[in-house]
Amino acid sequence: MSPRTPTPPTSTTSTIVPLDAGRVVAGSAAPPSPCAILTRPDGQADALAQALNAEGIDTLAFPLLDIAAQADPAALDTAMRSLSSYALTVFVSPNAVAHALARLVHLQSPEGREMAGDARDAGDLWPVTLPVAVVGPGSAQALAEAGIAPPRHHVIVPPGGPAARFDSEALLEQLDLTAFAGRRVLLVRGDGGRELLADTLRASGAQVDIVSAYTRRAPEPDAAAWAALEARLALPARCAWVLTSSEAVRHLATMLAARYGTRDGLHTPGTPQVLAQILAAACFTSHARIADAARAAGFDRITQCAPGDENLLAALKTWADPIQVKHDDR
Repeated sequence: MSPRTPTPPTSTTSTIVPLDAGRVVAGSAAPPSPCAILTRPDGQADALAQALNAEGIDTLAFPLLDIAAQADPAALDTAMRSLSSYALTVFVSPNAVAHALARLVHLQSPEGREMAGDARDAGDLWPVTLPVAVVGPGSAQALAEAGIAPPRHHVIVPPGGPAARFDSEALLEQLDLTAFAGRRVLLVRGDGGRELLADTLRASGAQVDIVSAYTRRAPEPDAAAWAALEARLALPARCAWVLTSSEAVRHLATMLAARYGTRDGLHTPGTPQVLAQILAAACFTSHARIADAARAAGFDRITQCAPGDENLLAALKTWADPIQVKHDDR
């Protein structure tokens, strides 16, 4: 997939001390460096963080989504037990893949309810005659890591390339909708979400069963997390938000309003400048809907790059390069 090169933002000096694994705290003697604020659920941005750190870009984890397994997996368990009755299974995210396949393994394990399932063992349990459709390469990779991949299994994913789109619309273009008329389709997702896939399949005559494999909720950052974020964003030209979910951006907007007030409304005493600094940082997204959500939240410097972590990495490298050059010249 060819990366789309963003326009590098302007840079200034910084006073942040980088720590191990790209974590940072405020300081006054350390050399400046660019920092990417990663907002994926806890533990799900590690590979991107390592790649950014290798390029000399610090990272700060500030998750905007908490992911957890369903407290009551009964509906998911029923679906996993009856996979052979479906003509197609659709996973809308890597989290859907991981949580559903973990339940599949759990249900098939000799120890039954006393043993937690491991999604990596699911390949031998998935019916080879049941096609799997996913919205993007992250979900396809999660399937492959679980042993569900071509040529043994039929996996449908939107194609990559410079003009790639990884969303419901792109997936629907890859499906022969008429083939599912009068047949059952399983749609695995988290709580809520867009209805386009289900509505379109049903309009084509399919019987769609929707099951929730996990829950999403807004996190509650502690005082240390807020302090680290505010320290980094004291000089916003050296920071960039990495926003990969429109729902996460909406959580951020709600949290910022609760903590600092709104850009055009009432503010907590002493916080308007902090909010302005947070919103002045650059944003990098991989979809127009996420860019729209960021704009609605008050961000102005938004770069939309092609989907995929390799393209986010390339865009962030382009942004960080002039900052690193200025630092080297000091």
